[in-house]
Amino acid sequence: MNPKTGDIISMATYPDYNLNTPFEPSTEYWQSKWDTLSSTDKTEMYRNITVSSTYEPGSTFKLINASIALEENITSTDVNNDFSCIGYETINGQKINCTSIHGMQSLRNVLVNSCNPGMMQLSKRIGTKTLYKYYSAFGLFGRTGVGLPDEATGIFFDRNKITDIDLATVGFGQGATVTPLQLITAVSAIANDGVLIKPRIVKQVINTDTNATTNIDPIEIRQVISTETADKMKKMMEDVVSNGSGRTASVSGYSVGGKTGTSESLSKNTNDGYVASFVGISPVEDPEVVILVALFDPKVKTYTGGTVAGPVVSNILTEVLPYLGISPDKIDITNSSSNASISVPDVTNKTVTEAKKILTRAGFRCNFNVSGNANEILVTSQVPASNTSLPNNSLVVLYTSENDVRTSTSVPNLVGLSATNAANALKDKNLNISIEGTGTVVRQEPAKNSSVEEGSVVKVFLE
Repeated sequence: MNPKTGDIISMATYPDYNLNTPFEPSTEYWQSKWDTLSSTDKTEMYRNITVSSTYEPGSTFKLINASIALEENITSTDVNNDFSCIGYETINGQKINCTSIHGMQSLRNVLVNSCNPGMMQLSKRIGTKTLYKYYSAFGLFGRTGVGLPDEATGIFFDRNKITDIDLATVGFGQGATVTPLQLITAVSAIANDGVLIKPRIVKQVINTDTNATTNIDPIEIRQVISTETADKMKKMMEDVVSNGSGRTASVSGYSVGGKTGTSESLSKNTNDGYVASFVGISPVEDPEVVILVALFDPKVKTYTGGTVAGPVVSNILTEVLPYLGISPDKIDITNSSSNASISVPDVTNKTVTEAKKILTRAGFRCNFNVSGNANEILVTSQVPASNTSLPNNSLVVLYTSENDVRTSTSVPNLVGLSATNAANALKDKNLNISIEGTGTVVRQEPAKNSSVEEGSVVKVFLE
């Protein structure tokens, strides 16, 4: 889904069926059970489960509850020792387990570790009244209005009868159900600076007889959370992929944020298997794609969302992001010994437009600031200079006779980081990297906190 417009870029379910032979099972899944199914059960083959079926979202739902907590100032992202995990939480005598013993944590740690006790403690602090107010605002109590047939809606505990255990389990996405379309729409609101957008399947209708065109414009429903809260959530989602349970969803050259999910089937029968899922956004700073993959009853020993669904998300985004023309926003250095392979072209005395094309084709990003006609204004200088060898996706800053104002920035501390993490720390400061050696950074030139011009090259020494 495009979080800014609500456009459903793609939607797919499996097992599917053949439209040419709609009354015959066309996949092994349906063939194996077809003769045992009633006429009513056979119609399940046609169900679009992304729209018409609900499921327990599991830990992907933690994003919703964390957003509520931040918006209501119940906690912040990095309050040390805010939550405690001893491997389980006891609610009214019932022991609810976690995947590990996480100890004392901040909210960021809780999401990165996908800690259930932390979220149970959080949902108790928020309370049912506030949770349900925001669930409604996120659109989880009603249909999205996407316009597709047989749309279902989520099922939640009766707010007047909810128990302490119900409140605890909804904190980590169990007990209540949503449709995949509802969840991706809610997460798109986080990606879209807190604004909920109505999902859109059709954006234009053309009358082939008259050529009259009817546009169906994007519809903003409401501001659910503040832009500030949304920004904090996106950064924590990025940490889940960079440092937590969602590492398998990473994509070379792109920032990805998200959340893993592992939930039980609605029947609670372990023979029905589990649901492994992942919801992600990319690029993190300005998301253009939100993706949800839910795999029902995966036939593998380790069925967690990070293990099973994360790699699928990575594979899809690896193809989708370039296909949509979305430029990479991260530097990926998998082999530091070969990173200095692209030479910066000389673009001085070129027009700004021509310089940008040359640099982009060569594999560089460029920054410039002109108010006049970019097709006429010439580049007078560039940083770094031509013939400097840099990794792919490095930055070249352009200056013109119209604007030669230099901007300085502070060099961050890179010691202890990997080559990729050091490169991206410098990227955030509009600086470039030059690497010598392999391993982790043990020394850097210039030193940390040095003031340098944007576009400058920082050399790091790895061991």
